[in-house]
Amino acid sequence: MLKVIIVDDEARSRRILKHLIEEYCKDVVVAETVEDVLSAVKAINTHAPDIVFLDIEMPNHNGFKLLELFDAIDFDVVFTTAYQQYAMKAFKISATGYLLKPINIDELIKVVENIRVSRKNAESNSDSVALTVDDSKKKVVMATTNGLIYLTFDEVSYLKSEGRYTRIFLLDKTSHLTTTSLKECLELMQKGGFIRVHKSHMINLAYIKKYAKGRDSYIEMENGDRVDVGKNYKDDLTKAISMFLK
Repeated sequence: MLKVIIVDDEARSRRILKHLIEEYCKDVVVAETVEDVLSAVKAINTHAPDIVFLDIEMPNHNGFKLLELFDAIDFDVVFTTAYQQYAMKAFKISATGYLLKPINIDELIKVVENIRVSRKNAESNSDSVALTVDDSKKKVVMATTNGLIYLTFDEVSYLKSEGRYTRIFLLDKTSHLTTTSLKECLELMQKGGFIRVHKSHMINLAYIKKYAKGRDSYIEMENGDRVDVGKNYKDDLTKAISMFLK
């Protein structure tokens, strides 16, 4: 059973989406419908939903603001909007789906089923808990959406949160999507020289090529990828770099 919350400032839109979900999506329960971002935060903390159907243009705070209020996103986000122009930004922040209003029933069913399959695969790998072994050569074993991966820390450049999951980027520019959250990855890997530099990113300190400070701070990794640095993480990053270089 999937539990969902609907966030939309228009009462009619909330009613229509609730009806469509209950009528056409099997084994899905609408836990609550709310009209604004602050109410959504309370509803998410209360119900711990699997999916949040989120409108974008709302009074006071838009839908993207909601995601900024959580350090870790452990639910799937499906944006529901009448505006196509937000699609690129939505997927950049790892939205699971993007449904244009008026909502197409087939597209709604498809996105819900994709989430159901993804969660089922993650649960099937849940017994394969990530762990580190061998202090002399740190190695991590992680469950992914395609099975298990075995990686040494020196293969990993940086990690990026993708909702409930984490994408691991390697030095050779390949990547793996693990079912372990970014917070859990940090707990496992911080002793190996990894640090969180953004609410959605953590990096391997050994592979920093350039740290550009300023209003829009970022790090360039040795493989050429750019990783944004959040303003709340700058001090810890500077200290970590100084310690690492000693």
